Amino acid sequence: MDESPSARARNLIAGHSARSAAARAAALRLFVAEDGDAPALTPFLLSVAADAAEADLVRVEAIRVLPIAYVPTGSAAAVVRAALIRLAAEDAGFDVRDAAGCTVFDLPGAEDDIPRMREVIAAEQEELVRANLEAALHIFLDRRSRSAVEHRPR
Repeated sequence: MDESPSARARNLIAGHSARSAAARAAALRLFVAEDGDAPALTPFLLSVAADAAEADLVRVEAIRVLPIAYVPTGSAAAVVRAALIRLAAEDAGFDVRDAAGCTVFDLPGAEDDIPRMREVIAAEQEELVRANLEAALHIFLDRRSRSAVEHRPR
Protein backbone atom coordinates (compact mmCIF):
# COMPACT_ATOMS: atom_id res chain seq x y z
CA MET A 1 0.00 0.00 0.00
CA ASP A 2 1.42 3.38 -1.06
CA GLU A 3 1.54 5.78 1.89
CA SER A 4 2.74 8.85 -0.02
CA PRO A 5 0.35 11.81 -0.15
CA SER A 6 -2.10 12.04 -3.03
CA ALA A 7 -1.58 14.52 -5.86
CA ARG A 8 -4.44 16.59 -4.41
CA ALA A 9 -2.72 16.79 -1.02
CA ARG A 10 0.62 17.70 -2.60
CA ASN A 11 -1.08 20.43 -4.69
CA LEU A 12 -2.95 21.77 -1.66
CA ILE A 13 0.26 22.07 0.33
CA ALA A 14 2.51 23.31 -2.48
CA GLY A 15 0.10 25.95 -3.76
CA HIS A 16 -1.08 27.23 -0.40
CA SER A 17 1.09 30.32 -0.02
CA ALA A 18 0.57 31.42 -3.65
CA ARG A 19 -3.21 31.63 -3.24
CA SER A 20 -5.23 34.53 -1.87
CA ALA A 21 -6.81 34.04 1.57
CA ALA A 22 -10.20 33.38 -0.04
CA ALA A 23 -8.68 30.83 -2.42
CA ARG A 24 -6.78 29.16 0.45
CA ALA A 25 -10.01 28.84 2.44
CA ALA A 26 -11.88 27.49 -0.59
CA ALA A 27 -9.14 24.97 -1.39
CA LEU A 28 -9.26 23.66 2.18
CA ARG A 29 -13.07 23.61 2.22
CA LEU A 30 -13.22 21.56 -0.99
CA PHE A 31 -10.34 19.22 -0.18
CA VAL A 32 -11.06 15.49 0.10
CA ALA A 33 -8.32 13.50 1.80
CA GLU A 34 -7.19 10.10 0.58
CA ASP A 35 -5.38 7.21 2.23
CA GLY A 36 -1.74 8.12 2.70
CA ASP A 37 -2.37 11.87 3.03
CA ALA A 38 -2.21 12.10 6.83
CA PRO A 39 1.59 12.05 7.33
CA ALA A 40 2.10 15.11 5.09
CA LEU A 41 -1.28 16.76 5.51
CA THR A 42 -1.65 16.72 9.30
CA PRO A 43 1.48 18.80 10.09
CA PHE A 44 0.54 21.21 7.28
CA LEU A 45 -3.00 21.66 8.62
CA LEU A 46 -1.75 22.15 12.18
CA SER A 47 0.76 24.73 10.94
CA VAL A 48 -1.94 26.67 9.10
CA ALA A 49 -4.27 26.46 12.10
CA ALA A 50 -1.59 27.77 14.47
CA ASP A 51 -0.48 30.64 12.20
CA ALA A 52 -1.84 33.79 13.85
CA ALA A 53 -0.86 35.79 10.74
CA GLU A 54 -3.19 33.65 8.60
CA ALA A 55 -6.80 34.73 8.03
CA ASP A 56 -9.08 33.19 10.66
CA LEU A 57 -11.35 31.69 7.98
CA VAL A 58 -8.38 29.82 6.50
CA ARG A 59 -7.33 28.63 9.95
CA VAL A 60 -10.86 27.41 10.69
CA GLU A 61 -11.01 25.52 7.39
CA ALA A 62 -7.65 23.86 8.15
CA ILE A 63 -9.01 22.77 11.53
CA ARG A 64 -12.17 21.36 9.97
CA VAL A 65 -10.18 19.21 7.53
CA LEU A 66 -8.26 17.46 10.34
CA PRO A 67 -10.92 14.85 11.26
CA ILE A 68 -11.32 13.81 7.62
CA ALA A 69 -7.58 13.70 6.97
CA TYR A 70 -7.37 10.19 8.44
CA VAL A 71 -5.72 11.24 11.69
CA PRO A 72 -4.14 8.14 13.17
CA THR A 73 -4.87 6.84 16.64
CA GLY A 74 -2.54 6.68 19.61
CA SER A 75 0.20 9.19 20.26
CA ALA A 76 -0.13 10.85 16.84
CA ALA A 77 -3.79 11.62 17.50
CA ALA A 78 -2.88 12.85 20.99
CA VAL A 79 -0.44 15.35 19.45
CA VAL A 80 -3.17 16.67 17.15
CA ARG A 81 -5.68 16.93 20.01
CA ALA A 82 -3.12 18.71 22.22
CA ALA A 83 -2.46 21.28 19.49
CA LEU A 84 -6.19 21.87 19.06
CA ILE A 85 -6.74 22.16 22.80
CA ARG A 86 -3.97 24.75 22.96
CA LEU A 87 -5.71 26.75 20.22
CA ALA A 88 -9.09 26.34 21.94
CA ALA A 89 -7.66 27.63 25.21
CA GLU A 90 -5.29 30.36 24.03
CA ASP A 91 -6.04 31.68 20.54
CA ALA A 92 -7.10 35.31 20.18
CA GLY A 93 -9.69 34.46 17.52
CA PHE A 94 -12.99 33.28 18.98
CA ASP A 95 -13.85 31.43 15.77
CA VAL A 96 -10.53 29.58 15.85
CA ARG A 97 -11.08 28.66 19.53
CA ASP A 98 -14.57 27.45 18.65
CA ALA A 99 -13.50 25.31 15.68
CA ALA A 100 -10.47 23.88 17.50
CA GLY A 101 -12.40 22.98 20.63
CA CYS A 102 -15.29 21.37 18.77
CA THR A 103 -12.93 19.41 16.51
CA VAL A 104 -11.19 17.79 19.49
CA PHE A 105 -14.34 15.69 19.96
CA ASP A 106 -14.18 14.41 16.37
CA LEU A 107 -10.73 12.87 16.78
CA PRO A 108 -9.73 9.42 18.04
CA GLY A 109 -9.00 9.32 21.76
CA ALA A 110 -11.02 12.43 22.63
CA GLU A 111 -12.26 10.72 25.79
CA ASP A 112 -8.75 11.18 27.22
CA ASP A 113 -9.13 14.96 26.94
CA ILE A 114 -12.55 15.43 28.51
CA PRO A 115 -11.18 16.84 31.81
CA ARG A 116 -8.95 19.35 29.99
CA MET A 117 -11.78 20.35 27.65
CA ARG A 118 -14.06 20.92 30.65
CA GLU A 119 -11.40 23.34 31.96
CA VAL A 120 -11.23 25.09 28.58
CA ILE A 121 -15.02 25.40 28.50
CA ALA A 122 -15.14 26.79 32.04
CA ALA A 123 -12.47 29.39 31.24
CA GLU A 124 -13.99 30.51 27.91
CA GLN A 125 -15.17 34.14 28.08
CA GLU A 126 -17.23 34.18 24.85
CA GLU A 127 -20.70 32.84 25.57
CA LEU A 128 -21.20 31.57 22.01
CA VAL A 129 -17.92 29.65 22.03
CA ARG A 130 -18.60 28.24 25.48
CA ALA A 131 -22.09 27.09 24.38
CA ASN A 132 -20.72 25.47 21.21
CA LEU A 133 -17.98 23.64 23.11
CA GLU A 134 -20.48 22.45 25.72
CA ALA A 135 -22.76 21.19 22.94
CA ALA A 136 -19.86 19.38 21.25
CA LEU A 137 -18.95 17.75 24.56
CA HIS A 138 -22.54 16.67 25.22
CA ILE A 139 -22.90 15.24 21.71
CA PHE A 140 -19.63 13.35 22.14
CA LEU A 141 -20.72 11.94 25.50
CA ASP A 142 -24.13 11.01 24.12
CA ARG A 143 -22.57 9.21 21.14
CA ARG A 144 -20.20 7.40 23.45
CA SER A 145 -22.94 6.27 25.83
CA ARG A 146 -25.14 5.10 22.93
CA SER A 147 -22.22 3.17 21.50
CA ALA A 148 -21.60 1.52 24.88
CA VAL A 149 -25.27 0.49 25.12
CA GLU A 150 -25.27 -0.87 21.56
CA HIS A 151 -22.13 -2.93 22.19
CA ARG A 152 -23.18 -4.27 25.57
CA PRO A 153 -23.45 -8.08 25.62
CA ARG A 154 -27.02 -9.36 25.80
